[in-house]
Amino acid sequence: MHPVGMDFGLKVFLTLSDGSEIESPQFFRMAQVEIARLNQALSRKRKGSHHWRAARRRLARVHRRIAWKRRDWFFKTAHDLCDRFDFIGIEDLSLKGMQRLWGSKVSDLAFGEFVEVLRYVCQKRGVILGQVERYYPSSKRCSRCGAINEKLTLSDRHWRCVCGVAHSRDANASVNIRDRAWSLFRGTVRPGVAPARAA
Repeated sequence: MHPVGMDFGLKVFLTLSDGSEIESPQFFRMAQVEIARLNQALSRKRKGSHHWRAARRRLARVHRRIAWKRRDWFFKTAHDLCDRFDFIGIEDLSLKGMQRLWGSKVSDLAFGEFVEVLRYVCQKRGVILGQVERYYPSSKRCSRCGAINEKLTLSDRHWRCVCGVAHSRDANASVNIRDRAWSLFRGTVRPGVAPARAA
């Protein structure tokens, strides 16, 4: 079996445990100038008038186009992942917490919608989707020796473990997610119990 772990991020949409990265097109950000122009045009119209309704329809069309493009990209990405791997490990994300911290960018990335699409495609393709419990310290745990770096903060993108290994935060997390999800799937550990380091 060919397993992979994936870490979701704001700078890089997905960091995979095989060393590859997947960038998000961020469709909303790309259309922000057009959306701002249409919002401004809408605000100048008298609410409820014919021109106001027409402006609102134009704005709604842009938002629908963004949603369609994003969903199409999600399906293509999910199929590509299922072509490459037969076991995919992901995190159980706290989307509301991420929304509070990072606002509209989290909405544009739409992690929750991608997970729904990925789950659907995995079921169709016969790929196993494993999920790591929400509070598992995937970023703080050294994927080499298993030590936990309690001092790690959100701003720390790179860190060095006491065992001497230097880590990229997201790459390290993706390896831990893969190993944890794989161990949970095989039943070699229980949720909330730290597993031994995977070989």
